[in-house]
Amino acid sequence: MDFPYRRILCLSPHPDDSEFGLGATLHRVRATCAAHLLVFSDRAKTRGEQHNARDQLAAAARLGIPAARVQFVDQLGIGVERLPIRFFGSEESRDAIRRAVAHAVKAIDPDAIFAPAQTETMQDHQALTEEVLRIARGRAAILGYETPKHNRLMNPSTYMRVDEADVKAKAEAVNCYTEFTTRYYFEERMLDALARVRGMDAGFDGLAEAFEVYRQVWD
Repeated sequence: MDFPYRRILCLSPHPDDSEFGLGATLHRVRATCAAHLLVFSDRAKTRGEQHNARDQLAAAARLGIPAARVQFVDQLGIGVERLPIRFFGSEESRDAIRRAVAHAVKAIDPDAIFAPAQTETMQDHQALTEEVLRIARGRAAILGYETPKHNRLMNPSTYMRVDEADVKAKAEAVNCYTEFTTRYYFEERMLDALARVRGMDAGFDGLAEAFEVYRQVWD
């Protein structure tokens, strides 16, 4: 079965989350699916990083996503600022998340929304997905993606077959983040290993990315 979506909204709590969660998939479907990325924070205050926005655009470009389809929440024009990392759970932040998600869904009208899996252990990831599931109405499918550092209980219900070129592009995309590349899980061998495990989970000898499906409406 071909990838069923033609316009998707990818929600990243932090720069690099969408790349880790579905980077190979985005590269795989770049010619047939218009992917939009919405990023909720940067690491300027928490880690002093100054190039997250530049690096986010470079990472997206490596996966075939043009700059016009990449936004941070403060670029939506609705009065929402970039959220402070590790504080997504506050009521003020959750209100900002709801406003940003509702605005993006209305503006983009996606076939599917990708957000961190509910099984993520990182509190920012959990807060974002809880709000997506709470307020995202309409016919768009909602799927949860996996970030390798923050998931211990992933329970995939659907898989995307990818190939070595897709995984290589994913690794190059995450390594576009020039101020945060010293972690072992940024290495291509680690991303390749996870993709091989997910292929095995799906029942074939190959590479895959895994997702949890929270809503799917079929005509």
